[in-house]
Amino acid sequence: MKQPFEEFDKIKELDGQHKVCWEVLPEFYINQNGERVQIGFELDLVGTHYHPVQSPIPGCKECVKVYEDLKQIAHWIMPKEERDSVYGIRPFDVSIHQAPLRKFRKDITLAIKILHRDGFDRPKDACEVECLKEMEKKLKDLEAHQGYLWDIGR
Repeated sequence: MKQPFEEFDKIKELDGQHKVCWEVLPEFYINQNGERVQIGFELDLVGTHYHPVQSPIPGCKECVKVYEDLKQIAHWIMPKEERDSVYGIRPFDVSIHQAPLRKFRKDITLAIKILHRDGFDRPKDACEVECLKEMEKKLKDLEAHQGYLWDIGR
């Protein structure tokens, strides 16, 4: 079994290779009254190809590798104990994303949903907020950046 510091070093290496950033989006539900209610969060991990052999093509082997590495990071940041919230990784979106915030680099995105374990349509509460904060802290510990790539040479 890997020691915690060995696992951290491996995850940190993946973070650096793929220049991982993250973004947080509110997750909404429209209730019976037509009101928009925030029920949780979507935490997007965003990474790019590591020394691509060719220009990234949606769904190529290198895209799959980036997604699998982002999944390792996602599992590392998610709380391990059972809580009132639940975390789900959305299926692989084979699209390549290019955001102005990241200088239009070719990115792969992995989305993590943070929602209530029971009653998905309940308004977000302290549990979802705290879980998001814990995940963000782990991302900061890895030196991943929120929203943008601050140093293109990183």
